[in-house]
Amino acid sequence: MLSKHGTLESAILTVLWELESGGIYTHSVKDVYDAMGKNFIDKRAYTTIKTVMDRLHDKNVLLRFKQGRKFYYRTIMSNREIIINSLTEIASRYCNGDISKLSQILNSLNEQYLIGA
Repeated sequence: MLSKHGTLESAILTVLWELESGGIYTHSVKDVYDAMGKNFIDKRAYTTIKTVMDRLHDKNVLLRFKQGRKFYYRTIMSNREIIINSLTEIASRYCNGDISKLSQILNSLNEQYLIGA
């Protein structure tokens, strides 16, 4: 299934992956909220972050568990896994499953980006 995430969902996932890169895989909404405050200009309300994290849980993108009165979250898939799944789906839909065609397109984009940079 092609992973489609809104801007805030993607930002939350990015923050969680960054937090998890430190070896800790359980984070509260407050952890994410605080990290977003440091890394993003567009500060969102705590309740908005919580709602979006709960939706990501409902979409089977985040695991959620309760310890005491607090919920903690962790990602189910790495950034790399989501990218691979998405690219495989795109190749299936638009390149008759031929990942090499998609690779050629990506290489072409990379060359265009390097020339334009």
